[in-house]
Amino acid sequence: MSGLQEIGILALGTRLRVLSEQMMATVKAFYDEHGLDFEPRCFPLFQLIHRQPGLHVAALAAEIGVSHTAVHALAKPLAEAGLITLTPAPDDARARQARLTREGDVLFDRMRPAWAALERALHTALPEGGVAEVLAMLDRLDRVVADVAVARGLREALSRETVANALQIKPYDSENPAHKRAFAALNIEWLQRYFAVEEVDWQMFDDPVATIIAPGGEIVMAEIDGVVVGTGALIKRSDEIFELAKMAVSMVYQGKGIGAKIVEVLVASAKARGLAKLYLVSSTKLPQAVPLYRKLGFVDTDLPLHQVYKRSDISLELDLRG
Repeated sequence: MSGLQEIGILALGTRLRVLSEQMMATVKAFYDEHGLDFEPRCFPLFQLIHRQPGLHVAALAAEIGVSHTAVHALAKPLAEAGLITLTPAPDDARARQARLTREGDVLFDRMRPAWAALERALHTALPEGGVAEVLAMLDRLDRVVADVAVARGLREALSRETVANALQIKPYDSENPAHKRAFAALNIEWLQRYFAVEEVDWQMFDDPVATIIAPGGEIVMAEIDGVVVGTGALIKRSDEIFELAKMAVSMVYQGKGIGAKIVEVLVASAKARGLAKLYLVSSTKLPQAVPLYRKLGFVDTDLPLHQVYKRSDISLELDLRG
């Protein structure tokens, strides 16, 4: 569990599932020890049917907060054990309503002492209002999920305005292992999606400093909250020819203006170097890249730089003197 604790809030769903499984196992062992043939996972459904006999399966699903399929999966062992019946509803023959059988009523009363002992044990394990705090937190989580707060939060986190305000373009840090990993991973993401990683790519990913920075080029990293979400590079081909290359933005953050911002920073760097033109190679198979570059002012060039890569079929240039 310590590993999940270190991961933090992103492991919330997994931690809740692990805790649920552990509690189910503990309770099942308790039942077995005292000769009670009952599956803990069926407890909520069993309780609801006892409290509100005749509820439709759809209503039971809504009360528990699960799907119809899940209710049927929980009801099946109870029905097979003769503890409940599922009969056509008088007002809708297609619907099924659930009731405890005589055997179900007997088992329910047999289970009462066990449930009372479990409730006392939980209050003992969580003293001084601990149980109330746990239940209150679960109520908050219920409301968050029901209100689609997480989905709404994602939309806000990925809005162009939020991304623009949080975005930072930083120089590649050779002392930061995360930069090297992200430079490779983000480029490999789109290369494998559309083409294949070529040997010349692997050479750059294996040692970006030796292949790009040391010969006179540069790499920038786009970060949001300290996490790399995009990258790009200037690769020196000669004193007059620099290639805008290794442009990549995480699929999660595409369409947010990050690629254009990376280009803007690298174009400014090229101008500061006194270059007359900036070149790039691409492929007409990429649905977003070439239109973006043309929108930023790149036009076709006769310089056959695209021959460096098997996947490339177009070379473009940007006049920096305007």
